[in-house]
Amino acid sequence: MNRHSTPGTRHEAPVHGNAPLPRRSLLSEQTAAVIEAGLRSGRWRGELPGQFELCRQLLVSRKTLRTALQSLHTRGLLSLRQGLPTLVRVDTTNRESGPTIERVLLLLPEPLWRLRPSVGRWVGELRPRLLQEGLDLVLVEGGRTFGHRPGRALEHLAATHPRSAWVVFTGTLGLQRWLQERKIPTILVGSTFPGISLPSIEYDHAAIARHAAGRLAAAGHTRTAILLRRTGSAADATTCEAFTAGLGRGALPPVVLKHEVGMPDITRHIRRLAALRPRPTALFVTKTLAVPAVFTLLSQAGFSLPGDLSIVCREDDPFLEYLSPSVARYGTDPAVIARKLTVLLVRLAAGATLKPTHDLLAPRFIPGTSIAQPPASPKLHRTSA
Repeated sequence: MNRHSTPGTRHEAPVHGNAPLPRRSLLSEQTAAVIEAGLRSGRWRGELPGQFELCRQLLVSRKTLRTALQSLHTRGLLSLRQGLPTLVRVDTTNRESGPTIERVLLLLPEPLWRLRPSVGRWVGELRPRLLQEGLDLVLVEGGRTFGHRPGRALEHLAATHPRSAWVVFTGTLGLQRWLQERKIPTILVGSTFPGISLPSIEYDHAAIARHAAGRLAAAGHTRTAILLRRTGSAADATTCEAFTAGLGRGALPPVVLKHEVGMPDITRHIRRLAALRPRPTALFVTKTLAVPAVFTLLSQAGFSLPGDLSIVCREDDPFLEYLSPSVARYGTDPAVIARKLTVLLVRLAAGATLKPTHDLLAPRFIPGTSIAQPPASPKLHRTSA
């Protein structure tokens, strides 16, 4: 071989004896191999996750991923479509059997940081427990899965995360129906709607609401109200019905103030509460994050708590300890949810089928000092409320 090659001459790979030296593998080829292994194992079926999500999972750039996907498309393992999800074309019907469940999808109605702290506590404890059992935890936060028509988003989620068990926090009726019809291995953290047969773990909202109404009635309150965060969950109706029953036969039904997320809508409902005639003298609040808003708005309007309005909260979080007067509320240990979920998910991973049982967690009443006898003559509405 000449020392200097002429134009158009093909460069041969360096040789050692008669064998060519190994060529260093490109990152795109390694990425394609990882994706192919996932396809053949059944990790992805139907559709691949979006490119952004795949880059995050595989720790590669968009350019590297696209090169790998194009290689798999050329080999007929994938079908690339402009502007549409990538279709999987690998036949896994005859693959070797493996574990039924490899990961857990946790569906949350909002980003975790926007939910109350106690939710973050049981989610934080659940993750290491699942890792010890060889299960990954994937958060799916908000989005169309909790919308009025969640089917398309849920179908895509199921296609991109096969061999998964689902945990759903406060699922809507549409979401629960879809899970039941598709027979997805699911555990609900929250209330089930009538006609839904899925295993669930939840705080006993009915018992809490009845007990709260009974405490207020025993203190002499005959005009009550519920400040209810509109969530679309089955617990909304359960809370209102049980609270009404807890007031006793012949009692006036509570005024139900259903608010959306955010201070503006809470402000509007508190102003409505203060303007009612006759004005309620006791308020049952369903969400902890609404309690500071109630304290602030009524204090600005010149109302005293509990002198003018007694308050009970359905839930508990550590920050409520720093309000004065201390809030009467119902406490539970979030770690209990993590432990119970782990036991059920491990059973699902082992191939078991869960019965549609409803595990009700008994709350602990924390009296506080926010309940008092109703005032003899309720104050008039202050326009600054």
